[in-house]
Amino acid sequence: MNLDEINSLRKAFDSVKKRQKENMPSDLEGKKKRLRTARESCVGSKELLEKVIKKIEDNGIKICRASDKNEALNIIIKEIGDEKLIVKSKSNVSKEIDLTNELERLGIKVIETDIGDRMLQVLNLKPSHPTGPIAHMSAKKIAEGLSSLYHQKISENPEDIVSFIRNEIKGYLEDSRIGITGANAITAEEGSIIIAHNEGNIFEAIRREKHIVVTGIDKVYSTIEDAINMLKIICFNATGAIIPSFVEIISSVSKTADVEKKFYRGVHTPKDITLILLDNKRTAIANSEFKDLLYCIDCGNCLLHCPMYNTVGNFFAEEKYLGGKGLAFQSLASDEVNKKLEFCLTCGRCRENCPLEINIPVAIRKIRSDSLPEEVYYFLKSHVLWLYWALRLKLN
Repeated sequence: MNLDEINSLRKAFDSVKKRQKENMPSDLEGKKKRLRTARESCVGSKELLEKVIKKIEDNGIKICRASDKNEALNIIIKEIGDEKLIVKSKSNVSKEIDLTNELERLGIKVIETDIGDRMLQVLNLKPSHPTGPIAHMSAKKIAEGLSSLYHQKISENPEDIVSFIRNEIKGYLEDSRIGITGANAITAEEGSIIIAHNEGNIFEAIRREKHIVVTGIDKVYSTIEDAINMLKIICFNATGAIIPSFVEIISSVSKTADVEKKFYRGVHTPKDITLILLDNKRTAIANSEFKDLLYCIDCGNCLLHCPMYNTVGNFFAEEKYLGGKGLAFQSLASDEVNKKLEFCLTCGRCRENCPLEINIPVAIRKIRSDSLPEEVYYFLKSHVLWLYWALRLKLN
């Protein structure tokens, strides 16, 4: 357990909690109820998924369905063709299929364009939050790592760090012809792909000649309005802001109707968009007692309040799956229970702070190994909670 990383993680989480208190949106409970209703009706609906697919295809976007990680990777490799440089944005689904590492094993250079993910990539670190992946590293530690890697003095001023990484990414963006992103939502009524971001890097990634979108089949919504409601909630819980800086609504490749009001496609960029829909056991999970795990919008608010995560940090995680919910999903997707689930205290704070009230503790109790003796569980629960508060006093 790295106390410096735990301290940095906790400070980052506390800053989000502070902004949440300062920026409490109007009718938050109403927004959460609307989101819950939308997720209950949309997740696992075969009829709605087929409607989404048809509408997006009618809009001129190519759709490929992938049953698992390997099929998704094969589709992406085929779509990339002979290109050797790819720029991509932050995407939890791309982490799920280990996209960056798999492509680089084939000699394809992949550049993360999100500032946090790029720092993780070059410093060879694991993420600590779905929307703030490098929250566990202080500015001082980041500057030290970058200075050593690039053999030049980089200030620990956050603005200087961001400026350095932004300039390092810029050249790759100019040279790449293919951009890969995830998606926060896909909608049935409009046939649209919705992507939210704060940095502006997605502007660049989606304006390559070819745009590849990788997302899960659980990201379906009936309308753009339902998706925007979700974005307000994810943004508030992830950063404490009311709405993301930018929301991309992609419903077609570039096109014009300036001549005789007839559509002509491929005016500027992107000229080609491919949407890859990953199942990876989502259909099976949607038809099981664990369906509500798929309601998750990856806001990461559960991690902000998890005593285990705030005590041991990334030890209670894997590279692609953070905290109890992430490890629960991994266990279901891989059919092998992750042993780290034994460290979950099932205290219920994740559910209390989840905008969808997903019952993660009950899911974990059902999933994890029965080999954990009851007395060991209660020992862990009492002692980790004690350690959590002791460390808060020590690190503050």
